[in-house]
Amino acid sequence: MQQAPIRPQRGLCAPSVAAGVAVWLAYTAVTVTIQFSAGIPYTEWFKTAANAWRTGVMSLAAGSILLIAVVAATRWSHLWHDPVRLPTTPLMKLAMALCVGATGLRLAGVRWADVPLDLLAAIVVSGVLVGFAEETLFRGLFLRALREGGRSEAVAAIWTAVCFGLFHLPNLAMGTGLVGTLQVILAATSGVVLYLFRRQTGALWPAMLMHGTWDIAAFLAGTHAQPWLSVPSLALQAVLLLLGLALLVGLYRSDRATVALPAGTGQA
Repeated sequence: MQQAPIRPQRGLCAPSVAAGVAVWLAYTAVTVTIQFSAGIPYTEWFKTAANAWRTGVMSLAAGSILLIAVVAATRWSHLWHDPVRLPTTPLMKLAMALCVGATGLRLAGVRWADVPLDLLAAIVVSGVLVGFAEETLFRGLFLRALREGGRSEAVAAIWTAVCFGLFHLPNLAMGTGLVGTLQVILAATSGVVLYLFRRQTGALWPAMLMHGTWDIAAFLAGTHAQPWLSVPSLALQAVLLLLGLALLVGLYRSDRATVALPAGTGQA
């Protein structure tokens, strides 16, 4: 009796823009629902351990569970590692170095002796979860979806960054006010820098590590910063904003013909 040929297993759906947007909306619905239900303004999320566990940790944990289920069900190829190593320019390397430096500066400017241990634990857990969840969603699933079909890397990288910025829009309704508009812009430009950590290494985990560490430093500095930290921190933030905008323009100019995932690669 002749054995039927073994076909490669396929996931629940193939990579596509529609699938990427659907995962983005589902993750947003889960996390924002939990955050809204807490009734705690965004500006107070990390002022106490109880607030941090109720808003940051709970929502990010639920979102992470959803993303793990999506990854297991879809089984998209090239999700965690790039099929090719794309070049990085000196400007890209400068942006990554400044991002690391800004994070280190914030951590150095935290009044560590004044941070309650329960709050520190909640912030660290939140940082780990945000690094895993938001990078799996944007520099993982969403970037992979946009690369499908031989789309140019410029399109994939720029739209991933823009949508990462738009992802922060609900914060306006949770108490950030007009400052939240600036947060959306900063998120978009920081999103392109986080993309560079994947581009430089060819792997997703460095972007996860950078994102998580950045947020831990930001959460701690938001409530327990040394007086001297505000000026240099704002200056570096402004520089990173300008660099991010320059990088978006640079990606548009240089990578319109660059293809990281040729059409027909499939899910195998």
